[in-house]
Amino acid sequence: MRLTGLALLLAGLLAACGNAQSSDTRDWQTILAEDGLAAAEAKLDAGPAAPDTDFARAGLQFLLAVEAVLQVRYDNSAQPVPLFPGMDTEIPPNPEGAFDPAFVETAMTRALGNLARAEATLDGLAGQDFAVEVPLGAIWFDINANGERDDWETGNGLLAEMTDTGTSEEAVTVRFDTADAYWLKAYVHALSGSAELILSVDPTPAIETVYEGRKKLNAIGQPQRLFIENEQLDALVATLLALRGAPERERTRRAHAHFLSMVDENRKFWEAVALETDNDREWLPNADQVSAFGVPVSAETAEGWQQTLSEIEDILKGRTLLPTWRFNNDRNAETGVGVNVSTFLQDPGDLDIILMIHGAGLAPYLETGPLAGGSAWREFGNQTGTDGFLFALWFN
Repeated sequence: MRLTGLALLLAGLLAACGNAQSSDTRDWQTILAEDGLAAAEAKLDAGPAAPDTDFARAGLQFLLAVEAVLQVRYDNSAQPVPLFPGMDTEIPPNPEGAFDPAFVETAMTRALGNLARAEATLDGLAGQDFAVEVPLGAIWFDINANGERDDWETGNGLLAEMTDTGTSEEAVTVRFDTADAYWLKAYVHALSGSAELILSVDPTPAIETVYEGRKKLNAIGQPQRLFIENEQLDALVATLLALRGAPERERTRRAHAHFLSMVDENRKFWEAVALETDNDREWLPNADQVSAFGVPVSAETAEGWQQTLSEIEDILKGRTLLPTWRFNNDRNAETGVGVNVSTFLQDPGDLDIILMIHGAGLAPYLETGPLAGGSAWREFGNQTGTDGFLFALWFN
């Protein structure tokens, strides 16, 4: 399942929160279902602050980040770009769309704005108890920004795709509680870090170069297909061009900090959820609970994911090194020559693919030391079988 599908399941974060004073007497669920994410956020903002409404507001801000990306893509009639939630989701063509080479930059900038608001909201929620019951059927993204809930904007069937149970999201209600604030914050950091990395390579000039070149080719005739379709070739060439030169250091440093915070918040979630004794329509359960979707999580699977988090943290902090193809590291070797990811993200060099393949681009970041072997991730995959990727998206 795409991460966008996972984001859809979060949308009920904003249903059911309270007693806000407003001339609009509709409840949150109705406002969300009928008017969309922005209207629901405005309603929450008009009411009194409370842990449950703060969590709902943060979830709404998270989802608005995804909606912003979808709206930018729709406005540009852009081809899928599988870099970020909303960038590879299938959406219908916009007959009035006008392509802008800055669409990736625009989408990521708007997403970061909403994610920053979600992070700030969650900062004020740390450690507070709450519970929010969430009917998932109220969720939709106003992709065409017409203020109306069109059938193709509801995401129907995505929950069934994730659980493989045939259950529609309309039939599911999730009760989010205190531990889930850490889970949501970890996801906010994960997406913020991804957006910062994308923006660090300044994609707009590369996209513009390819776009203008393609227009000149089309003016002459129809370019023949090479090894992939022309649209895919355009995207590939634009990516390779964007990688030339050094990324923006301030952005890679922010990305690095976000990814470390992602690990930290996700670890806090597992510590908090392990202490829960209820079993009430859980989002992500402990071994004695069952999720609202009927999917259990064994103690072994939870522990396997936490070991995977430790592997990720070791790489991000440079305690283990990524093996590189230019040195004959034994596949099972525990030590050897590898890339220090922490050093690279703090002071990145030229990402030109030729330099990377040659190894010269990696040379400033090569060290000899413990190598990242990925044993925890492989064990996690063994525990979850063919559903390992779905569990990883769910767990964060």
